Parts: sequence; C-alpha cells; structure tokens
Amino acid sequence: MMTNTKSSNPPSPSAWPIATPFRGASIPLSPVIEAEFSSAQLRELARWLGATPKGNSRIGLVEQVVSALNERIARTVASPEALLEGLTAEQQDFARRLLTARDYELPFARSIAASLLAKSSERPNGYQLDADRHLTELIESLRRRALLFPTRALLPIGSRDVYYQWLPLNGARPPVVQWNVEAPDERRAADARPLPTVNFLESFETFLNAILRNGITLRPPLRPHAQATRLIWLRDWEHDVEEAERVLRSRPNWAPDPHTGITVPMLGPIAAESLATLENQTGLSGPHIEFLFAIACALQLIESPANQEEMERRVRIRSSALEEWLVLSDGQKLRRAWTAWSEQIMDGLEVRSAMDALKPARTFRVMRALGARYLTPNLLAAEWCALRRYVLRILRGLPSERWVSWRDLQTKLFDFYPECVWAFASKMEWWFAPATRGARLNLLRVEEWRASVGLILEHIIRDSLAWFGAVEVRLAEDGYLDAFRVTEVGEWLIEAREGKLPAVAAPAARTIEPIEWLDEHTLRVPPAPDRAALVSVVRRSAERGPAPFTYIFTAASIERALSEGVGFADLAGQFEHAGVSLTRAVSDQFKLIARRHGRVRVYQSLTVLELSDDFAARELAASTSLMKYVVYQLSPRTFVLQEGDLDVLIKELQGKGYTPRVK
Repeated sequence: MMTNTKSSNPPSPSAWPIATPFRGASIPLSPVIEAEFSSAQLRELARWLGATPKGNSRIGLVEQVVSALNERIARTVASPEALLEGLTAEQQDFARRLLTARDYELPFARSIAASLLAKSSERPNGYQLDADRHLTELIESLRRRALLFPTRALLPIGSRDVYYQWLPLNGARPPVVQWNVEAPDERRAADARPLPTVNFLESFETFLNAILRNGITLRPPLRPHAQATRLIWLRDWEHDVEEAERVLRSRPNWAPDPHTGITVPMLGPIAAESLATLENQTGLSGPHIEFLFAIACALQLIESPANQEEMERRVRIRSSALEEWLVLSDGQKLRRAWTAWSEQIMDGLEVRSAMDALKPARTFRVMRALGARYLTPNLLAAEWCALRRYVLRILRGLPSERWVSWRDLQTKLFDFYPECVWAFASKMEWWFAPATRGARLNLLRVEEWRASVGLILEHIIRDSLAWFGAVEVRLAEDGYLDAFRVTEVGEWLIEAREGKLPAVAAPAARTIEPIEWLDEHTLRVPPAPDRAALVSVVRRSAERGPAPFTYIFTAASIERALSEGVGFADLAGQFEHAGVSLTRAVSDQFKLIARRHGRVRVYQSLTVLELSDDFAARELAASTSLMKYVVYQLSPRTFVLQEGDLDVLIKELQGKGYTPRVK
C-alpha cells in the first residue's frame, strides 16, 4: 500500500551533507478507505465521526467518511486532542503512547506497540487478558476508526514484523502522553546551580562573526585502512585502522562475521587549536561552539571542505549564504536553526557530550554491524535527529511553566520506552557497548540505560535545548541535570506557534550599516531584514564584488538581468524604497542596454555561411541538408550554422560544385 523512499535529493559535492528526513509515503484516504471498509463499516465509521450516512451509494459513503476525517484533522491542527475524540480511555492511552514513542509520519512495528502496551497500567477491571489478543483488539479498534492502516517497513531491514501507519495529519501536532512528574526537591533545589539563560540568535551571530573574520580549521579525517575502498563496511565510514585490522584478522581464512561490530568514532569536527581560539574570541564553551557549527553546516552557511586538498582543512563563511541568512527576520532565523537541529545535522552532538561526561571506566561506544548494508552515516545521523524529536514530544506532555525533576522524569522515560534510539534501523545494525571489549549494553537494564541513553537525553535538554533558550536548567552539585522547565521560547518552538517571536528570544538591537556607493559602479549593501527585496534585485543585476556585501554593475550583468525580466523600473523602485539613489553611470548604462535589448546580441564565436547570390541559397536549401544546420538566417544569402558535424555539410556543398572557404 505504501512505498518507502527518501524525501530529499543527495546534496551537491560542494554542500555539507545533511541527515535524510525519512518519512512514510502519504496515504491517499479515498482509495484506501474504499478498499479497507465494507459498506456496513463505512456507515458505522461515519456515525462515529459525527456524520449522518446519506443514501446507499458506496462511493457516496466513502466521500462522507473522508470529508468527516478531514474535518477532524483540521480540528486537530488547533487542538491535538480532537484526534482521539470518541475513543475509550484505554484506547486513548494506547494511541498517545504510540504517537509519543515515534514520529507519526513513520510506520511502527507491532512489536513496538506490544512493548509500549506491556509497560502501561493494568486494565481498570483488575485482570489482564491474553497479551497478544489484547494488543490485537486495541490495534483493530484504531483501524475501525480509520486512525491506523496496515503498511510496510520504511527500510528493508529484514524484519518479519507487521507494520502500521497513522492517517495523514497534514502537519498537525498529534496528542502525546501527559506526564505526571514531581517537582524538584526543595532542599536539593536550594543547592542546585542555575545556568544563565542563553539567547540563541546573539550567540549564533557572535559565532558567525568570529568565523567571518578568521575562518575555522577542521580536524583532519582519520587515516583510512588500506583496503577501505574495497570493503563496503569501511568505505563510507570513518574508522580506526587498528580496530579494522583486528576485525579482518579475527577469523583466519574467512570473511569477518557480518554480526561483528566496529566502533563509530564520535569525534568533534573542529581542530583543537581552532576550537580554543574560538572559545577565547567568543566566550562560548567548546561544546556550545560545536553545536553552533553543526547548525551552521546544516544551513550551508560555511564552506564545505569536499573539494579541498586533504591537508587544507580551513573553511570560511559562504558570503552568499550569509547574506540570505541576514535578511531573514529573527523568527525565521530561529525556526530554520531549530529545523536544522531537529531534522538535518549530521553530528551526534549530545551522544559525544554524554560520552565525554562519563568517567573513563564508564564511557560507552557506538557500534555498528559489518553486515548492516543499509546503515550509512546519513541514516545514523537521522537516528540522532529522531531522538531529539522524541524529546520534544516528551516536553509537549509536561506541565507548563513548572519546574520538573529530571530524576523523576528519567525514571518514567525508562519505564515508558527504553529502546527509543532505534527509529529507522534495528538494534542488530547498531548499538551501544562498553568502552572496553564486552557485550552490548542492554537498554532494558536501568543502570545501563541511565549510563547511555538516559545521559544522552539529559544532554539534549541540558545543553542543546538550553542553548536555544527553550528550557531553563538547574544543575546538581556534581554537574548533572537536577531540574528544568520549558520557557516561553520553548513553547513557541516546540508547539510550532504562529505569530511574533517572544521578545526574550530577540537579539539586542544592533546598528545597521548604511548602503553606500564605493565608486560609480560598485555598491555595498550590508544585509538587513528590510533589505531582502533590494538585495535580491541587486544580486540579479550585478556581479559579486571581492569584498563581502559588495556588487559591481557591468554591461554583462545588466544584460543578464534584462534577460531574466528585471527592468530599470524594478531596480530604480527598490533603490527608491531603500532611500538610495542609483549613480548616473549605472542609470545611463542600464537604460542604454535596455533600449537595444532584444535587437542586438553579442556572441563569442559563430559559424557563418555566406553565398554568392540568392539563387544559390535557394538551390542549396532545397537540395542539401543545409537547413538542418541553420540556427538563424541573417539575410537571403547569409546563415548562422550549428558547429557540430559541419564536415558532412561541407562535403555536400563540394559535391554540388561549390568550394567553401573555411576560416
């Protein structure tokens, strides 16, 4: 019923790679409901949705049901609870668990539903039905309400499980689990250390300015194994050469076991010296800088090192991308950065922070199986992004404007869904392991979960969300998270609220540099939110200058602008709106080129055939393949020809008794 495809095109070689936002294919409601429901079921469904069935036409019943479903989805946009109206308390709780555990766009396996149900409370009547039959009853109850549909796994991971997909919500926020969590202990709260609230846009601007002045040096990639290009399980991954060699030698005369694991190096992208320099320049911590760097890369604000020599790892800000960024409003900037963090960045920021926070004896590793052919760095990055979105769904279910005990919430999250890290792949394809050689960490054991996934979730809240200004946090004496609460900015971001950005998230007002002419043809336009239209028309009408935010008007650039539909009135109107005058030289040049535009064209090189008289032209046009080569006829005896395969035409002309001269 559904196809499983990636929803983004591969990035160009000059762009930073981004995590692929995997999504299930959209369900076409009308044909699916017509195929899934009988006429009697359609009438029952229509009545449940509050519609009165009219007539006996099956097509008419389908239309009524689809219309009623779309109305419910529309109400869900304003009130997520509308999706579950009419369900029993147990059905609502089951649906909330599923919608909290995984993105509603993704198919979910029956085994996941069974795990979530097993951890839910007992039935109100005090006895437990057969677990499998009880699960079937709940799933079928949601299917009868057209909330769930059978589907297939998103990726071909070899699982024989049964999969389901939610009806399309068209961007609406689904209902989630409401968490009854404790407030932090007052005695511990008195000893807790509050972290200062961070303004994301100010810190990001500080970071970009530092990179703009001096660039940034990336760490060199790890040296690849000699056979890396030949072995698919090494080819696209960074790896430790010695570990790879041990794996290759682990089974004499045999290929390595495909279930064997190899470490995924979780290394910071910035060279140590460059990171220390940036810390001194910006006053930000190293992890905070790496967080901002990852977002800047996902937004393509920084040059990609893809086309540079391996030893040259110094990159700078992309001027064109920075200009586009600076003309955005504060709300647009924050939304784009938020989307980059939750859906696009490749770096496992919080995973690395959690590993660094642990003592050496307790540090875990991220492992991947050699035989996991579908697991790529891009897919693993998508797992980290999915984990961030899982935390955001958790935060939606917390009480508003109230401090929450992280210790209590962490306990509830373990009880709820301890294996939340596998959204796309399976735990046979990648997993956590102790720092030293040993078995995999079992996330169903609370101690091992707290030392890995629990700590990663903590760093998502304590670091990333705090750097966005989405939460306020208090740390315990040992430096770990003690309590937090969602801020006004956090609610604006997490709930995807419309309207103006909260004032606390707006950066301090800064002086906007004036627009100025450096000479008669060179203009400097520092970006500003109210200059977006001006910058757009200037970029289409002028060449980029050597200095940032400078543009040079040339005859070629003006010709290009006219060809793209930019007239003098458009350019002059934008300058007048910005309170700036065009120079006399640019104005006269634009008008002159505009007058002759469409009548005169300048070409680098042409192949022209000029015949001696009109009769010869008519004869050759009728008896040879001349007209097949003609691009444009300048006069009755002069033709502009395509350059390809002219040797064939010349032989034809010679066969007719003509002796053309070729210059």
